[in-house]
Amino acid sequence: MYNLLAVFLMFMIYSVIGYVAEITFCSVKSKKLIWNRGFLIGPYLPIYGTGAIAIVSTLGRYRDDFIALFVMSMFYCLLIEYFTSYIMEKIFHLRWWDYSDKKYNINGRVCLTNGVLFGIGGLVIVRIINPIIHSFVYNLSPMILYIVSSTLLVIYLSDTIVSFRIVFALKNNIKKIADKDATNQIKKEVTNFLKNYNVLTNRLLKSFPYLSEYNGKRFEKFLAVFSSVRNEIKKLRHKK
Repeated sequence: MYNLLAVFLMFMIYSVIGYVAEITFCSVKSKKLIWNRGFLIGPYLPIYGTGAIAIVSTLGRYRDDFIALFVMSMFYCLLIEYFTSYIMEKIFHLRWWDYSDKKYNINGRVCLTNGVLFGIGGLVIVRIINPIIHSFVYNLSPMILYIVSSTLLVIYLSDTIVSFRIVFALKNNIKKIADKDATNQIKKEVTNFLKNYNVLTNRLLKSFPYLSEYNGKRFEKFLAVFSSVRNEIKKLRHKK
């Protein structure tokens, strides 16, 4: 139990570090502060936590082999990112990010640029960050570890449940009015509309600027279903 709690706490720490790294990268790239990133409401990105735990638990033996560590970290993280995109698309019928405009991408789910960054991240994690985090977590008393990890677990699970509810409601609304070709225009219209009704839904839309829906209705039907979208959001609010 102690080891499971320790691993979960490390997972959460890396998820927060991933969140900070991503908003920093996106803010620098966009030349403005961007803090809404990720599927969940809280300031953590589980995909980074998963990638970091996978790296530190299996690639420690490559600590002194820079090339092997770089390549394996790159491979692990791209694999996780690809299947996360695939699974989320299958569950929600929504496309959460799209790298189709970048060179050397695979189905728009992963790209070489991100792979290189993941490889560098793996080097930094294994050689610098993980020894510090590992030492910190495993030096906590069992009681402190139990309290902190249990509290974070409750928060994380609650966040996941709420976020899934929001996304399913969002998916049903976008499905009526969006398709891949009209995503940017529809997303702008829907964002302007939803922000007046649901703060959390608005935050989610901002988190994934490439959110798209496949096999949906054409944009010209937007006005026809505008009223029904509004009613759906009102219902969601009343159920809270």
